[in-house]
Amino acid sequence: MLRWIQNRNWLPEIALSAFVFLVLGGLDLATQGVIAMLYSLAIAASFLFVRRLNFLASALVLIASVIEVSFSLVPIFSSIGIVLLAFVVGAFSLQPWREINFVVAIFSGLVFAANVGFNPTINLAVFGGSIQLVQLGRVFIFLVLALLTTSLISLSWVLGQLSMTRLVHVGTEIDRLVYQEKQLKLSIEIAEQSKRFEIARDINETVVQRLSSVITNAEGGIYSAKANPDAGLRALEKVLESARGTHTELRRLFDTINRGTVVSTNLPTFADLDSLAISMREIGLDFSISHFGKRFALDQSAELAIYRIIFEALKNVRQHNPKGTRAAVEISWLENGLQVIIKDNGVEILRRSSAGPNGLPLPYEAKDDLDALLAKVSGPGLTAMRERAESFGGSLELKRVVGIGFTVSAMFPATGIRVNLDPDS
Repeated sequence: MLRWIQNRNWLPEIALSAFVFLVLGGLDLATQGVIAMLYSLAIAASFLFVRRLNFLASALVLIASVIEVSFSLVPIFSSIGIVLLAFVVGAFSLQPWREINFVVAIFSGLVFAANVGFNPTINLAVFGGSIQLVQLGRVFIFLVLALLTTSLISLSWVLGQLSMTRLVHVGTEIDRLVYQEKQLKLSIEIAEQSKRFEIARDINETVVQRLSSVITNAEGGIYSAKANPDAGLRALEKVLESARGTHTELRRLFDTINRGTVVSTNLPTFADLDSLAISMREIGLDFSISHFGKRFALDQSAELAIYRIIFEALKNVRQHNPKGTRAAVEISWLENGLQVIIKDNGVEILRRSSAGPNGLPLPYEAKDDLDALLAKVSGPGLTAMRERAESFGGSLELKRVVGIGFTVSAMFPATGIRVNLDPDS
């Protein structure tokens, strides 16, 4: 349930808000009239902003408390929503608003207890009559209700935090079973691959020896051909025989290393970027592709390398940015080469979800500009992308755009990636 809520925007908040307003608010309307319905509306609306615009959730709860005190409402059903709100706050609100909303919920519970305990219209009904409560009795009722509401709200808030912590750090039983199964498969694959590398090492020694034989025979053939063409022909036959043996050993080495790994005969191309965009959107990354300029034919290996760069960059966006991040790929076909830009707005989304002391998104600081200029971003994925670009004479650069996100820019010269440099082709 928590994972379902976590992976959806606004729908869970709207459902909870509608439940509190229609069910609990409907009971309040039937028992106490329109004013009680206004209280229910404020409590229900606060659910909409628990994960975003947290300060509005606190403000609406305080407004509900003011309505309760101003109109001396007797115990109302929508007060149950405060306990439910505490659970949602504990599970989904970000710091420091998790604690702030918790304090506001406690305050609302104390207001409820005070309104019940010191409301002059409330007396105890006994055997059809009523008992007028004295001040000491009202204080006692207030203390009991204050302890009860504070305990319920605190318990609900703690349960919310524990539930989210268990989901994130522990996982469900199914998660653990899936993880154990993956670990078992991984252990088996590592053991198998280790044995394959042992075999590959033995084969590699044979390949080195055969290559040495090819080189020796080729050198001997050169000298023999100068003195006796027939001897040179016999030397070439030996070179051919050694080369064929070496080729056989290399094929065996390739098959040994790649055994158990599916080698695709259809390498991905730019035509597969649309399918990649669809798959990325299915897992929650809003991804768009744009082409600029006149396209030209690319070398197959260069096209594969560029596709891998785009894929690796998008994978990094998906792994290191919050849900809701947008990514854009811009491919510029130039006369002297090709430029690929992959940019995202992950930092912007993160700032929007992290409110500052005044309830507004965190402001930019001079430190952000310095980090964008001086901080170096590194990692195995970035290194692999840069090496792929450099293998075709290109270059790759990662920039941090202050307040927005990251931009990966790869440049490739036409001489390294084009199949045909004739502009008319």
